[in-house]
This record gives sequence, structure tokens and C-alpha cells, in this order.
Amino acid sequence: MLSRLLAKRQTRQRVVIAGLAALALLIGSGALFTEALDTTLQTAVYDRAITNSPAVVRNQITIVAIDDLTVKQYNVYPLPRRVYAEMLRALKPLNPFVVAFDVSFYDKSASPEDDAMLAAAIKDAGNVILAMQGVAETAIGDHRTKYASLQLPIPEFRSAAAALGAVDIKQDPDHVVRDSQLVIEGPNGERYFGLPLAAAAMRLKGDLASSRIENDRFILPTPAGDHVMPINRAGGMPVYYASAPATPTSVLKTPCSVDGEFCVVSLKDVAAGNVPKNLITGRTIFVGAHSISAVPDDYPVPNAGLKMYGVEIWANAAQSIFTNRYPVLKQGFFTTLLWMLALTAIGMFLVVRWHLRGLLLSLGAMLAYIFAGYVLFGLQTSGDVGNGPVEVPSIGYVIPSAFWWVIALGYVLVEERRAVARTQSTFGRFVTPSVARTILEKEEAGQLGLGGEERTVTVLFGDIRGFTTMSEGMTPATLLEHLNRYFDGMVEVVNRYEGTVNKYNGDNIMVIWNAPIEVKDHARKAVECALEMQKWIQSEREKGGPDVSFGFGINSGPVVAGFLGAKGRMEYTVIGDTANVASRLTSSDIARRDQVACSAETLAMLGSDMEKVDLGAIQVKGRAETVRCYQINRIGATANPKPAPAPEVAITKAAVAGYH
Repeated sequence: MLSRLLAKRQTRQRVVIAGLAALALLIGSGALFTEALDTTLQTAVYDRAITNSPAVVRNQITIVAIDDLTVKQYNVYPLPRRVYAEMLRALKPLNPFVVAFDVSFYDKSASPEDDAMLAAAIKDAGNVILAMQGVAETAIGDHRTKYASLQLPIPEFRSAAAALGAVDIKQDPDHVVRDSQLVIEGPNGERYFGLPLAAAAMRLKGDLASSRIENDRFILPTPAGDHVMPINRAGGMPVYYASAPATPTSVLKTPCSVDGEFCVVSLKDVAAGNVPKNLITGRTIFVGAHSISAVPDDYPVPNAGLKMYGVEIWANAAQSIFTNRYPVLKQGFFTTLLWMLALTAIGMFLVVRWHLRGLLLSLGAMLAYIFAGYVLFGLQTSGDVGNGPVEVPSIGYVIPSAFWWVIALGYVLVEERRAVARTQSTFGRFVTPSVARTILEKEEAGQLGLGGEERTVTVLFGDIRGFTTMSEGMTPATLLEHLNRYFDGMVEVVNRYEGTVNKYNGDNIMVIWNAPIEVKDHARKAVECALEMQKWIQSEREKGGPDVSFGFGINSGPVVAGFLGAKGRMEYTVIGDTANVASRLTSSDIARRDQVACSAETLAMLGSDMEKVDLGAIQVKGRAETVRCYQINRIGATANPKPAPAPEVAITKAAVAGYH
């Protein structure tokens, strides 16, 4: 039953296309479930979304840069700790909200006095967060990363600081930094929070000790209510990068003068008291390496693949928290699956309906989806303050639908090619290959229509001798079997000699040379073909076949060749006196049993290597002038096995015969 259904092309095509669509969804949902494209196609989509729609930089954060200018000022690197103490003392009267250090103070310095000076400055400031970090990851999961050991500030700094913040940079497999660690875990299970989170919590007056994780959300209690951030299984929060990396301090003549960039000032200017108060007061201050050639502390970020210093990454992470905007890598599972289903189905339908044009339309629909997804993301992220997580469209998981469209197109084209081949094969049973090619070529060129052209051709008619007598003793089925047997053999000979079988009419056959395709020496080929057919027919009789014989009449000359009939039903044929004369030459008085007769027009085109019998000028029906006729017994090496002798009585008028 199934095999019979699949034998029908349309049913088989529907089944295969449905199977391809189901397979596409199965593989797509598997990839989605296993997050197989998260670190490849989808991250590229994510990065483009961030680049196309950067967040607005608000005047909440200032970066104090340990830059080339500062190193040049003090002529030493790392900077002495007294320099940081001077900076903190200079900052205090300017009232920054938080001062977060992305600087490692994990070991005592060579100057105990400097250490004591810095510890006192940290304690006096009262709002300093110092850097710490984990060493050697041992486990990732449960919304945090666990480390084998920790690097902490020296005890006197640690006791003086308001808080500690982790500065571990976690890069994705392509080395791009897209997340900021919210939570890390020490070897004994102790929790530490990321530097941006610690700084933001201090500004928001959040209670980190009471923070909790629910599903994929980190919840920070604040006086204004719970502040909710998305968190991944490794403890990372997606960072909404507000802008491309800030301009180096050595390039700017005026600090913080480039719109759309974070404010970056040189540490030497802060320590000297040369920074305007409005760039410090009420702001969160991050201190770290920036615009410095001696420290390779920069990492690739999503913003057009540029590199950014670690301290500026923390600034972007803190602003994501302040503005409550977090870009989520992709849409939810079922939303993504729905888009995959919709676009796969639309593409499959268009491909099946319009083939290559359908594929182009499908790709257009895909581009429209991509464009709309980016536009929607841009609209959702516009404005100064966000509404929490914003999903990047799952374009990376939908794009593979195009692969299945191409597979479907390939299958449909194979089916169409097979259908065309079957059509041509079936078509070729009703018209000769040359006519079939002509029809198909004209149809493809849009030129298939009624009408014709003048051509010089050679026309052969063949007529069975004694057909009426032969048919009297046979059933119609047996008669048809014998006719098909002989016509089949004759057509094989015709094809060898480049002839075109134009039609069968009961016991008659009509063959044309030089139309619709050109045939060199068409008259000679027609006569050779006729003699070969007589040889084959006579050999079949001798093998025990029915007593069937043919007479062939051949004429050459001008005709109109083309398509005759109606627009809905036409056939290829030739019209003109040349065809009429060829038909009349099949009279039993002219083309006698087992013989080949031709006109003088054909004879003139044969050459001299032949044997002929002059039958004289004969009056044929439908023509006022007589037709000079000849019986051809041999041409070249092709001869009639049983040539008839010349007529005993001259033929002057032929009986009505041949094609009616």
C-alpha cells in the first residue's frame, strides 16, 4: 500500500518534504536543547546585536587610569603604594560614592611605610573595594565557579576595606568576554562577589549577605526592592557593553570629552588634584590599568571585535546593573522552536511551490526575520534605563533552516528532472526525438505556436500492399500486433538515417528529412533508408512473418514545415505539393511491391552511384503536370534484394494510391 502511494510523484514529494521538515526540527531542537550553537552562530548574532544597539553611557562611572602618563610621571611600574594613598586622599573631598580597585595588593611591598600609608587611606575613605580572585578552576555549575585557591589582599588592607570584589575574567571559547562573574566560590565553599556587583551593591545599598539565587536569577535585596539579574550556570551575568573602548588618555586633550564613551581620567591628574569635581562627585570610581602599553590587560569584547581593558569591562558590567539592562544570549526554548518551525515550513512551501524562485523568496523571508529581530532588539534596549533581561533573537538557531531549504530544493529538482525525463520518454513514443526536441526548445524559448517556415525537404511515404486482403483473415488485435512489429523495425531504420517519422495513418507511414532539423544529403539518406527498410521487411517475411510488403514513394522539394492545428491541439507536419507527390508515388503502379520509387527531383540529388529503372512521365491524381518517376534498385552499397523488372507496358497514369 505504501509503495503504491509513494509511486505517485506528488504524494512521494509531500512525504519527503514533510520528512525533511520534521528532521530539520528534530535536529534543530536537539541543537537548541544541547546549546550546540551558543558559542558559534548565536554568539556572532549576539555580538552584532550589541554592536548595532549599544547602550547609552550615563555619567555614573569614572575610570581612574593607571596609564602611560602616570607611569611616566612616577617613572616606575608597578606604582608605589603611596601613589594610591595620595589618590585616595585626593578623591575623598570630591565625595565619590564607591572606589573599586582592579589592582592586586596580594603581597606586601618593599616599603612597609607605603603599605601603612595606603591601609590608612583605605580605612579613612570608608568606601573602598579591593580586588581578589580565584586561582585554578575546579568546578563550574550551580551558578558559580569554584576555585582551588584564592588570592586576597594583605590582611591590613583587607581589614581596612569596605568590601572585596572578584576580578576573574572569564572568556568564552572564542576568547571574547561577554559575562561578568557575579559569584565565585573558594575551596572551603565561601562565597565572593564580582567587583562590579560589589560596587553596584554599595551604591544601591544592597544587602549582598542576603542575596540569593532562584533558578537563573540573582536577587539582590535593596531598599527600593529586589534587584534581579540573570545569572548563568558558571555564575556569570551578561554585560551590556555601552560603547566601544574609550579613547586613550594620551590622545585626549580634555578628559572625558568624547560623547558615548566612559569617562577616563589619568591617575596622576587625580593624585595632583587636577580633575574637575563633577567627574568624581557621586560617581562610582573604578581604578585600574587603562591606556597603558606596559600591561597586556585587555580582552576582546562583543563591540565589533575590539579589545577592552579589564577595568572598563567592570565599568560596563556595573552600568548594566545600574541601568537594569542585560542582553540574554538567545530567546527561550519554545519561542526559538516556534520560529524554527515557522521559517522552516514557509521555506519548504515556497521551495516546493516555486523552486529556485521560492528559495530566493525564502532567503528574503529569512533576511526580513533577521532585520526585524535586530530592530526589535534595538527598540527594547533604547532609553536610559532598561526593564531587565532583553533576549537577543535566536537567529543563530534559525539560520540553519536555509540548509534544509537547499536540500528540499535539490530533492524537488531531482524529482522534476525525473518527471521531465519520463515526460520526454513518453513524449518520444508519440513523436520522434527530433520533433520532441524542437517542441521542448520552442516551448522553453516561448516560441511554441501555430505557423511554419519554408524548407526544402525529402518526403517518404510507405504503403502496405494488399492490406485489405491481409486484414480479412486476422482479428483486429492480431492485425495491430503485426503492424506494430513492422513499424517498430522500420522506425529503427529511419532513426539510423536521421529521418523524422511524421505520422502513421492506418497502413501508411510518412517520414521527413531536413525538417525540423537539418540533414545533410537528405535525399540520398531517404533513398538509402527506403532500401534498408525493404531489406528488413523481406527478411522478416522469410523468417516466417506475415506476408506483408510495402511500396515506398519519395519526393524532394519545397514545403511549409511547422505546427498545424489549434492552440490547444497541434502537430508538426509539412504541407505542399512536394508531400502530395510523394504520397501519390506509393501507387501500386509506381512503387510496386517491395520497391522504392522516387521523383526526378529526388533523383537529381542522389549522385551517379546507383541503379535505376525509368518508369516514365506519369499522370498522378491532383496534379495537372506529369511526374517523372524512377524505381531505385541500388544506391552505393545498399541494394534492394528483389528488384522488380521494368514494366511491360509503359505507365502513363497511376491509380489513386498512397496517403489519403
